[in-house]
Amino acid sequence: MPRPSLPLGTISLDPQAGPPLYRQLYDALREAILDGRLGAGARLPSSRALAADLAIGRNTVLAAYEQLAAEGYLEGRIGSGTRIASHLPDRLLEAASHPRSADAGEHAAPVSLSRRGQALSLIRRPVSRYERGQGRAFQHGLPSIEHFPFELWGRLLARRARDRNGSILGYETVEGFLPLREAIAAHAGAARGAICTPDHVIVTTGAQAALDLVARMALDPGDRVWIEEPGYIGARGAFLGAGADLVPVPVDDEGLDVEAGLAAEPNPRLIYVTPSHQFPLGVTLSLQRRLALLDAAKRAGAWIVEDDYDSEYRFTGRPIACLQGLDRAHRTLYMGTFAKTLFPALKLGYLIVPDRLVDPFRAAIRSSGHIPPAAMQAALADFMHGGHFGTHVRRMLGIYAERRACLAARLEGELSGFLTAAPSEGGMQVAAWLTSAGKDAAASAAAAHADVIATPLSTYYIGAKKRQGLHLGFAAIPEPMIKKAAQRLENALSLHEKETRSQAPHTVKSSRARR
Repeated sequence: MPRPSLPLGTISLDPQAGPPLYRQLYDALREAILDGRLGAGARLPSSRALAADLAIGRNTVLAAYEQLAAEGYLEGRIGSGTRIASHLPDRLLEAASHPRSADAGEHAAPVSLSRRGQALSLIRRPVSRYERGQGRAFQHGLPSIEHFPFELWGRLLARRARDRNGSILGYETVEGFLPLREAIAAHAGAARGAICTPDHVIVTTGAQAALDLVARMALDPGDRVWIEEPGYIGARGAFLGAGADLVPVPVDDEGLDVEAGLAAEPNPRLIYVTPSHQFPLGVTLSLQRRLALLDAAKRAGAWIVEDDYDSEYRFTGRPIACLQGLDRAHRTLYMGTFAKTLFPALKLGYLIVPDRLVDPFRAAIRSSGHIPPAAMQAALADFMHGGHFGTHVRRMLGIYAERRACLAARLEGELSGFLTAAPSEGGMQVAAWLTSAGKDAAASAAAAHADVIATPLSTYYIGAKKRQGLHLGFAAIPEPMIKKAAQRLENALSLHEKETRSQAPHTVKSSRARR
């Protein structure tokens, strides 16, 4: 009797992959059933025969068969005439009669999204495949994870996870665990000059959740929002998702150009700004501009969202006090995050809101359900009250200063023929302008081929007028890696320039003739 036919060519098992082999085999067989390649009643090989064909253990095949049988895909006695179920559910029969393919989407029902959903889905920052890992040069926005005191953090978190105290097991932490709000208020007041009490603090699941909460609470569809040009894509997405109309306001060496903003829209509903360290250019909003911005917001009745995302890391001069501390009209919502000072997966951030917004925002965050785990909040409170947060930030400031100096030396050395660093007094990344007339997206793609992440600055612009450059992070990159990556980036940009010139010989020739 001939052996049952099974599309073995479609089964690929990888012992090095994450899922165990029995799960990989289960997935492959289930996919073949759903696609109709194994029809109802089809007989499968015996577990012994299939194990021999795939060079795996028989127990692996038995485990896959047993799981499929338990879910109703197979029938019969395992090891003796196992077949595909003859009475598959209607939805599986339908799937079998219409095998899935790359064109299946053409016949699928159209996706119905709200206007907010459509706006949110369109905000997509291009992500290189090289960005999907920790510590790749020159990925921006990442702290140096290897220097975080994980043993200490693990002890604090474990102690809180075992704590049977009702203060972290009930609903008492909606606006944030009180000791954590106390620590945040103390830190923001001492380090950033914020004027607040723990009652003004609302703990969020990161900075993006804070932006989303502000957008929900402060904006109606059609409201006009000043946003920095170039500026943070995450803020753009939150405000567009709320139906706002964005008003790009140019940024120069003094930060947000308030006069240009007033000329474009004198009565904005909300103003988003990164005054201490502008994202992505790194400039600091001057005192004159700060006062002008506060005055403009007061006259327009606008809210200001101050994003203080990595202000702890300033390498020149004394730290600049936050905008919120200067605001006598109490129209500033101050937001911060621990993603840059500790680690991104912590997913803890905070909002400091004016008195009149405390109760509405507390009610809103309860309704939204975007509340960080209480044990994580409690462990962070212990970390801060124990003095470990300040110690860690001071240690990292010295490490980042050395890495920043290393990258600056590369930009002034081998990369000087291609890039010019923008002035910056702090932060975890630098902006560098292209010295040639080429497109930064093409330069970024060339860098990616050399295993270097260099985000194009043009992606942060809304308008058509885009200055070309690259965004280079250094905080998570050790100095030896910075040096090697800079050499690869130089080679990549050099090759890119040669290829660009070779593709436009007439332009190069006429340029030389003018000289």
